Amino acid sequence: MRKNERLYERKAIEEVFDKGRSIKEHPVRLLWLIRPASDNIPVKVAFTVSSRIFKRAVDRNLIKRRMREAYRKNKAGVFEAFGEKKLQSLIMFIYVDNKIAEYAEIESKIIVALQRLIQHAGGK
Repeated sequence: MRKNERLYERKAIEEVFDKGRSIKEHPVRLLWLIRPASDNIPVKVAFTVSSRIFKRAVDRNLIKRRMREAYRKNKAGVFEAFGEKKLQSLIMFIYVDNKIAEYAEIESKIIVALQRLIQHAGGK
């Protein structure tokens, strides 16, 4: 992912946590907020794994890599849905399970969460 697709600004992340809505697809929770586009990027995304649950950074990084890859392979529909409407979606994926899930399970849940996001947002 390019830097302009990443959600990294502290104010934007706080805004997502304060005003955003949630979609739960165990083991992934998706927080999202839709706002008017401030630049030409329709979607900004971040991934997080709790260090309280996974003490080892190796485990957290493995889970984040799996989530990022699943998102990267399936992000086209989200970009289409928000790009046409001149809206920007801020998305945070939070891993909520206490076991490391296989890639196939993470990918299937991220696909379902993204489809639900498009439906909630009034997309296709």
